[in-house]
Amino acid sequence: MQPGEIAARIARWPTEGAQGPTTLELYPTLACNLSCRFCDTTDRHQPPVDELSTERLLELVDEAAALGVKRVFILGGGEPLLRRAATPAVMARVKELGMEGILTTNGTLLSPTLSEQMLRDGWDEVQFSIDGPTPEIHDRLRGVEGAFRRTVQAACRLSVGRKKRGIDRPRVALHTVITNENFKELSEMVRLAHALGACRIDFDALIAYQPWQSALKLTEEEAAQVPRIAQEALTLATSLGIESTLENYLDPTALDRGNTQIESPDLPGLRGAPCLKAWHYIVVAADGKTSPCCVLASQGGSVAEASLESTWRSDPFMLQVRKGMLNGEPLPRCQECSWNILKHEARIRDELPADLPCP
Repeated sequence: MQPGEIAARIARWPTEGAQGPTTLELYPTLACNLSCRFCDTTDRHQPPVDELSTERLLELVDEAAALGVKRVFILGGGEPLLRRAATPAVMARVKELGMEGILTTNGTLLSPTLSEQMLRDGWDEVQFSIDGPTPEIHDRLRGVEGAFRRTVQAACRLSVGRKKRGIDRPRVALHTVITNENFKELSEMVRLAHALGACRIDFDALIAYQPWQSALKLTEEEAAQVPRIAQEALTLATSLGIESTLENYLDPTALDRGNTQIESPDLPGLRGAPCLKAWHYIVVAADGKTSPCCVLASQGGSVAEASLESTWRSDPFMLQVRKGMLNGEPLPRCQECSWNILKHEARIRDELPADLPCP
């Protein structure tokens, strides 16, 4: 969705009351088949606990459509394709209901059967997590030998299938976490994206909660090199027609997640809110707990039994976040936000009407 479309929905809140979210972000599972060195989901290899059933996940998609959701992201703290029956069923329901569908996956479990389903149903986008342009870098960061080969094969299968059919979906995109083991390879990642037929590559900064994550942080000297490396990669991406978030990393401070300065204009109401996620976005974790964004995941009420609508409109945590944003007081954890997200929120805010009344 374009920022203007989201802003138009948000702009109706002050005069028409609560509007439904534009986006549902759904986590089918926290389990994962890889062992990424930058991941803090310590229970990713434990037996799943309290995961929403396939039936409840499908109900949530139905409820989302009734609320006016236009786009469904399927991702999570784990690998969504480990839910081998549930995730394809959810994807099929998303397209049956006419919503945009985006899947984020490590790609190693993306079968030819699911690829055919996506090509047939007009699935919109698959974001492949690839953290190095070579098997040596990617597999070392992902903790499983052979992961690079399987992911690249899956991305190629989709791109080739799309071309054979003469269609433009699903789009292929890449996502890369910048670490001290791959920061010099940004241009090579762009070349890989081009070779795989990707339309976009999103680079994101590492956030370190655990010692093994901190070991991947860039030193000050390394971080100082990133603006030059990012500019070279940005120039290459532009010449190849590939969208990216590289512009955010022309400033080395964007790498320091955990200390992000959340700023906003000195304006009243929604036009001055540091972040607008709580007015257009809802995340449902694997156990049903909710939040307005991935950084605050699982801090709100659960939709395991409550409806998505009641949670969106009146969950205490959601109301707390909205109140804090209107007062210019984001929660402390908001400092962990990515510049990619904050820049997108700023573009939405810029699209709000100048005469928008306060809620």
